[in-house]
Amino acid sequence: MDGIDFLWLHATNQMADEMQLLDVNDSAEPVSCYCCGRPSGEWAVPLYQQRIDSFIKLEVPVCAPCNALFHGSYRYMGIEKGTLEKPTTAGKLGMLVGCGLIVAQTQKILLTNPGWDKRLRAATVPLFEMHQVSGKGALEFALNRIIALGPEEFPLLYIADIGRKKADLVANLKLTHSKAQIRVCSGESVFRINTDLLHAIRTMQQQDKSGWKKLEGFIFSSCHGRIAPNDEGLHGFLSASPEALAIARSLPADPHEKLQLLRVI
Repeated sequence: MDGIDFLWLHATNQMADEMQLLDVNDSAEPVSCYCCGRPSGEWAVPLYQQRIDSFIKLEVPVCAPCNALFHGSYRYMGIEKGTLEKPTTAGKLGMLVGCGLIVAQTQKILLTNPGWDKRLRAATVPLFEMHQVSGKGALEFALNRIIALGPEEFPLLYIADIGRKKADLVANLKLTHSKAQIRVCSGESVFRINTDLLHAIRTMQQQDKSGWKKLEGFIFSSCHGRIAPNDEGLHGFLSASPEALAIARSLPADPHEKLQLLRVI
């Protein structure tokens, strides 16, 4: 299932009662979503809303699942601008820069930061359970929460940073099917975290700090093309450290994913 459809079916569809949704079956012309680019036959529901694009100043169709990112709602999403006493702009899910989201089969958790938390809590019918935790602590919280889930909670969707780039976010929404490999989504990227590999790295960090720092340097240098895969220094180090060798063999092939992993830990 597409990630944005999963989000709609498990959480954001409640906002449909406030949207001005149209049925594609009533349209004489084929309809494709301006945000995700999918034709209506691929949507989770045959519903869309006509929105004004602020750049081209024209009406464009946006499928209901994507539209939930654009929809402003005091009732469901609190306030975006103003104060609790004098709100001026309704909150929108697709504007929550620095906030994360975990949507599992029975759990919906929004990870807020101090700038958003109070405004989101102004919602009278909140869509999500809210926890104020941000930065690197938010990623730690999310990973620990996901790892603790039972198999019945999968697949799930984990967004590390909702951001503002709605179309980019939608393109990067990929489901996590088991705790063994967690997909971390944002408007900037999507990458995988192998939880066994993460545990091995953290163990090495605690038991052999200097060895980990050396391995980290080799990984960083190889990703940036500063050393070749057959570098003698690297091979000598791995030959002398079974822990480092096991970690190296488990690293993702994609250098971008390797670098993302280094940022996480």
